Amino acid sequence: MSAPTPIGTETVLQFGRFQLHPYKRQLLQGDRPIRIGSRALDILLVLVAQPGEIIAKETIIARVWGSTVVEEINLRVHIAALRRALGEGHTGERYIANVPLRGYGFVGVVESLQAQPIQVASASNLPVLLVGLVGRGRLTQHLFEQMLGTRLLTLVGPGGIGKTSLAIQVCESLQQHYGCIRFLDLSSVSDAEALAQLLATVLDAAGEGRRLLVLDNCEHLACACAQLIERLLRQHPALSVLATSREPLRAEGEHVLRLPPLELPVSDQVTLVGALCCSAVQLFVQRARDVCDRLDLGPAQVHAIVEVCRRLDGIPLAIEMAARQIDTLGLTGLPKLLDSGVLLHMPGRRTAPARQRSLCATYDWSYDQLSGTEQTCLRLLARLGSSFTLEAALSALVDTRLCRERIFAAVCQLADKSLLLVEEGEPGVRYRMLHTVRAYVLDGIGVSRPDAASPAA
Repeated sequence: MSAPTPIGTETVLQFGRFQLHPYKRQLLQGDRPIRIGSRALDILLVLVAQPGEIIAKETIIARVWGSTVVEEINLRVHIAALRRALGEGHTGERYIANVPLRGYGFVGVVESLQAQPIQVASASNLPVLLVGLVGRGRLTQHLFEQMLGTRLLTLVGPGGIGKTSLAIQVCESLQQHYGCIRFLDLSSVSDAEALAQLLATVLDAAGEGRRLLVLDNCEHLACACAQLIERLLRQHPALSVLATSREPLRAEGEHVLRLPPLELPVSDQVTLVGALCCSAVQLFVQRARDVCDRLDLGPAQVHAIVEVCRRLDGIPLAIEMAARQIDTLGLTGLPKLLDSGVLLHMPGRRTAPARQRSLCATYDWSYDQLSGTEQTCLRLLARLGSSFTLEAALSALVDTRLCRERIFAAVCQLADKSLLLVEEGEPGVRYRMLHTVRAYVLDGIGVSRPDAASPAA
């Protein structure tokens, strides 16, 4: 019996020209990292754990995708990608065997190398994600590649879209490329002076070498962030910055990546398998099963889940909140309840930041960052419906005391601040207001805000 691996070490698996580091989730050929998707890597880990054995396809799917229902073609696609990454067909080496009607097996010789110390970036302070992201694999890889060649990148999107979680997950993979990664939540920083002092203190403690600064929740200090980041990037050539914000910082050299909602089914007649291929539905089912052990998925339940995910616009935070209500509100009746105040006041995690403990709190945070003109335009645009053209928006606001130029600027700012989505198609550009934002504007601030009926100055 082999001795247990001490805490703080990692066993490295070697086969052929490759080394697999399970803890780091990294595949190397010599010293060169091999680009491989997250699912393909998960499949490889399952196969090398039992070399020489044929593992049933159902078993591989269960270990890699968990309770999520996927079609066998998904497994075949990732197996093909894994074979390409290992160079099968080009070098003459063969690692993965397929036994029809049975499954797959790893046929290479796997050796366990002496356990090596795990190199942890002690200067990094990344928060730990307790649950994995759903439906963001391709976006995570894209952001990872962007950060390697970009000194300033801002993740932009509405509240609850998952900017912070995505930033943390990508930074976990980036630790080997930076001597130090520092994560700062700016939501409690009140002004530019406090921000400048905080950044100066953090950079002094971070030392020299290649560093990554993660600035989370920049929207209420966008102007100050832009000015300070430009200055720091000029003063520190080895520094990079990853920011999250509900609007771009508009700083020199900034690259902006807008996060889309999770994928939704395109048809109401979608099958169970088709629905579960969409990331919004996958997230709902996973979070619902966290609170309800027995979740039966028949046609009626699938239809209800799809309707809920659509009403919540594919926003991860909203979907998670709704999914956790099914043990008390039920599933088939949940879509109807979303037409009431339940939508805005569904409770989130007790430990979440105050601005994310309900959708109402999430949009309060965004609404408070708007100017008086923008607030007025947002309230009036909510009456147009979920989708409209710029001309329709300008016509709807013509009775205000605002000139056409200010109205145009306000509409553009609302889109910039992720309260309107810009959709470009053959007929031209249209603006769409999220269902959750409309519900907040029409049912929330219209009642609770004292300035809801007052015109903008």
